[in-house]
Amino acid sequence: MKKHRVVVIGVGYIGLVHIRELRKLPNVELVGVVDKNQDLAKSVAEQYGVTHYPDSESVLGDPTVDVIHNCTPNREHFPLNKAALLAGKEVLTEKPLALSSKESGELLRLAKERKTRCAVNFCYRYYPVVQEARARIAKGELGVIYNVLGHYLQDWLLYDTDYSWRLEPDLAGSSNILADLGSHWCDLAEFITGLKITEVFADYRTTLPVRRKPQDGEVLTFSKTETTNFKEMSISLEDYGSLLLRFENGARGTFVTSELAAGRKCDIEIEVYGSKSSLAWRHERPSELWLGHRDKANELFFESPLLQDEKTRRYARLPSGHPMGYHDAIYNLFADYYSYLESKNDQSFTEYNFPDFEAGHRGMLILEAALASKEKGTWVSVRS
Repeated sequence: MKKHRVVVIGVGYIGLVHIRELRKLPNVELVGVVDKNQDLAKSVAEQYGVTHYPDSESVLGDPTVDVIHNCTPNREHFPLNKAALLAGKEVLTEKPLALSSKESGELLRLAKERKTRCAVNFCYRYYPVVQEARARIAKGELGVIYNVLGHYLQDWLLYDTDYSWRLEPDLAGSSNILADLGSHWCDLAEFITGLKITEVFADYRTTLPVRRKPQDGEVLTFSKTETTNFKEMSISLEDYGSLLLRFENGARGTFVTSELAAGRKCDIEIEVYGSKSSLAWRHERPSELWLGHRDKANELFFESPLLQDEKTRRYARLPSGHPMGYHDAIYNLFADYYSYLESKNDQSFTEYNFPDFEAGHRGMLILEAALASKEKGTWVSVRS
């Protein structure tokens, strides 16, 4: 079995998640890490027994490296993804794919020119029952889709002493929560229903326009602030957002997201209502798929390698009754991606439904429509 030689660039919170899941894959060899925080990178490299590369340029210039995982802040996604493609590397990147649809479109074009499907870590579509939800809708079990409703709520930016690089336009781009949590939910909505979002009407708000940024060391995502040494920072990016949605078949939808929802740690919910029945999935109960009916009792379906649709049961990797979680969803995505690379190399080209640069580009188009809608106060079409 060929082992794909992989380097993770960016070893903060999500980079470490990538490292742990990559090490479980039999066809992957993690060979190195990179981070601008050299002390952190050296520590991680020593912990996992891999090479500490001084910078991304040294990775891209290494002909023995096959794949990079881009776990850097948003502003570095486009230049690094582009440089990796031009260097002949395969790419699995965090979202957003870039900071504009012009940039994401260029990456999509480059990937097509090189006859590869690079991946974006929209991991929530890889819970087993989310895959099952997509399969049931595709088989027509819900009938015509009427409405798609949901939210994505967190509380990690509730206090004015909570801080993240995602609040800084120089690092995050033109959006915080819609580019982050919103992109995940919109990908889920399009993936599960098989329908594209065609128009949006958006509202969003910077609830806390002034925050106090800790001055003692680097602020890590989801970390607890212990310092009393702060600097006041003006905040322009949103911490709340809502979208009215129109889908290509005429279905309507609503989505709300907030990072100031006390008690909600990572609460994702999506509900799909059709002419025959409905379904709903909630991240806080990730192994359950709720099935709603008009003329008989509602049902709860649990992930199962025996009971799921033939196309989705491979994602339920544990015996029925043993729930899978966030790391397992990321593992499922990575497993599909590296299986695709194998099929690409041996010319078998097996079809996988992992989120590729096309999905990443879609996310940018929806985000730009939402930002334009808020400025104009009108519905805005999502460009194709």
